[in-house]
Amino acid sequence: MMRAVRAPSLLRRITPDGWMMIAIVGVVLLANLPYLVGVFDPNPLGPRGSLVTASTPGPVGGQPTIDPNNGFVSQALGHRAALDLIHLQLPWWNPYEGTGAPLAGEMQSAALFPPTLLLLASNGQLFEHLLLEILAGIATYLVLRRIACNRWASFAGGAAFALNGSFAWFAHAPVNPIAFLPLLLLGIERAYSATLEGRRHGWRLIAIAGALSFYAGFPEVAYIDTLLGICWFGWRLGCLERSRWRTFVTKTGAGAAVGILLAAPLIVAGLDYLGHADLSIHANTSLGSAHFPPESLPQLFMPYIYGPIFGFTGSTLQLTGLWGAVGGYVSTSLLLLGALGLVSRGRRGLRVVLSIWIVLVFARMYGQVPLLGHILGWLPGMAHIAFFRYATPALELPLVILAALGIDDVLTVPEHRRRAVWAGLAMLVIVAIGAIGARTLADDLGSHYASRPYYAVAIAWGALVVVAIAAVCLIKRVPRRGALLAAVVALDALVLFAAPELSAPRTVTVDGAPAAFLRTHLGNSRFFTLGPMQPNYGAYYGVASLNINDIPIPSTLSTYIHDRLDPYVNTTVFVGNYGGGRSLFAPSPQKELIQNIAGYRDAGVSYVLAPAGQRLPSSLFTLVARTPTAWIYHVAGAAPYFSAAGCATRAAGRDAVTVSCPRPSTLIRRETDLPGWSATVGGSGAPVRTIDGLFEAVRVPAGTHAVSFSYAPPLIVWGAVAFAGGLLALGISLLPAGARPRALTRRAALP
Repeated sequence: MMRAVRAPSLLRRITPDGWMMIAIVGVVLLANLPYLVGVFDPNPLGPRGSLVTASTPGPVGGQPTIDPNNGFVSQALGHRAALDLIHLQLPWWNPYEGTGAPLAGEMQSAALFPPTLLLLASNGQLFEHLLLEILAGIATYLVLRRIACNRWASFAGGAAFALNGSFAWFAHAPVNPIAFLPLLLLGIERAYSATLEGRRHGWRLIAIAGALSFYAGFPEVAYIDTLLGICWFGWRLGCLERSRWRTFVTKTGAGAAVGILLAAPLIVAGLDYLGHADLSIHANTSLGSAHFPPESLPQLFMPYIYGPIFGFTGSTLQLTGLWGAVGGYVSTSLLLLGALGLVSRGRRGLRVVLSIWIVLVFARMYGQVPLLGHILGWLPGMAHIAFFRYATPALELPLVILAALGIDDVLTVPEHRRRAVWAGLAMLVIVAIGAIGARTLADDLGSHYASRPYYAVAIAWGALVVVAIAAVCLIKRVPRRGALLAAVVALDALVLFAAPELSAPRTVTVDGAPAAFLRTHLGNSRFFTLGPMQPNYGAYYGVASLNINDIPIPSTLSTYIHDRLDPYVNTTVFVGNYGGGRSLFAPSPQKELIQNIAGYRDAGVSYVLAPAGQRLPSSLFTLVARTPTAWIYHVAGAAPYFSAAGCATRAAGRDAVTVSCPRPSTLIRRETDLPGWSATVGGSGAPVRTIDGLFEAVRVPAGTHAVSFSYAPPLIVWGAVAFAGGLLALGISLLPAGARPRALTRRAALP
């Protein structure tokens, strides 16, 4: 009989580094505990879908996240992609938003990102973010250990980046690639070590991190993170003898190349869609040069000095604009310790590279040094990226690394501890300057803001953390000084991260009746909403909505919306209410619906959802159902999804129809026509053409024929071949050298 292994013996096998990584996991779980135990509800389904029948608000007001696309895009479209995948269907197309649009090629849905499968659960977004936060923390810890930081300094850095400001304030696609930034740096470190030790490979983690960063669904963040990775590579290249440069470049180049091969299916799908898409503001080359005003600087290191997210607006709505543009924050603890790291002992090249990077990123985000801010703007594609918003993680991680270097220096060089006093005094001066700079905007936020201590508490917390760190550094006889410094950093990160959770509702009751009604009655037709079941929640529930809230969208759909439906709306935010940049002086969405009803009928709209109690003209709309959040109206005369003049049609879903025609005719399918669509008539291929500038049409001969449609991005076969090549390269690299064909080994082995 085998003896059971006792738990204590298993615990003894855990290394000190293992315990530190477990502690990072614990910090992340603790920071998310109010969500995990159900004290607050982070699920965006009801609030973002405008389907809330009852809600108990959080204690501090405001919003738990900045961008509503955590619901409209990440949850709604991600859930649809996950449903496709578990039904063994690649999520290339989404028929449930607008008149149909690419799904994976849209990118923000993260349709092919493995953690997106967690969105099958009702609160899966929380677990997806937990996974990413833990991965970010552990990867940061391992990077810091690779550069010889002690365990407590590495733990502090790992905890701080796991709970960074971007994770705290965002919950949509831009947070997905964040975890793969330290993983990319770790991959470069592994390649560097393999070069020093004369080992083959060392490039695999670069490939995996690069591919996953792209699959994560926000290429702007992935691009900026890659630039930081290139800087790290440059530092490590400078650490090597010139004789080893070729080996190191070959290893990192192999990782980059295999990463591109692995990401090829999504690259192909995304690039194809871009050629036929309306990019809205991202087509504007002035986007990349935009920056924050000076009033936002205090918010960078005292994040709640203006109160909770969107808690207050002010008479000029200036704060609303700041909240809508900001992408995260740092903290006074990281600034203080980062300053100590900047003047720490050793690792001079790294300190120089990180400080230059931080200055360039800060200059471009805040526009304080215009000449420096333009340097990164010269890079390809940077003019179309909202750098000021999406570069924050690439500012946070270098500061975290410098802070870890600062802790390491304080612990290993006792005489350097006195520097913490001067750095602390300087940081207190910066806090005071920030408080003075925030006073004007704070005074504009009204009596409700003034009656609450947000301003004072934000300043006091920032100053208290600075004093605590300086005191721990200065006092001569402090047991476990490293543990105390790490605890202060982790506590600071945890408090700032968890603060928005107090703005989440305690309980939410969701009205599922509109979706249930539409599933029963809609068929292949579409509905249009004037509020309830906001886009793109039709995709979430599997009912087709003419509304769309996305970037990009098909350019032909954009033209149809302006020409046939609503000339006043921003077509990428066709939401059915006054959202989307519509002027208050423009006609209401309801008026445009009535005025242009023919265009809605031609798009197959047979039902309209209006907020409960909102009446529509009985001459055009028939009230057929009432729910707590919506009144549902039927629209007579909607064009059928499949139609052919003089023919009988019998649909079998959205992709197949049987057509019986006495003479040749044209079958119209009211779905967006884009390159990639193909059709068969009676089993034989038939060309698909565009009709009415938007929809699909196929010629059918006389008689009864089964017609089917399918979509795949053009050239996706080559994307699949490239992906297979990337997998093959990874597989070969895992084989022992003796298991490889000799010729292959001679060609593929790295020196």
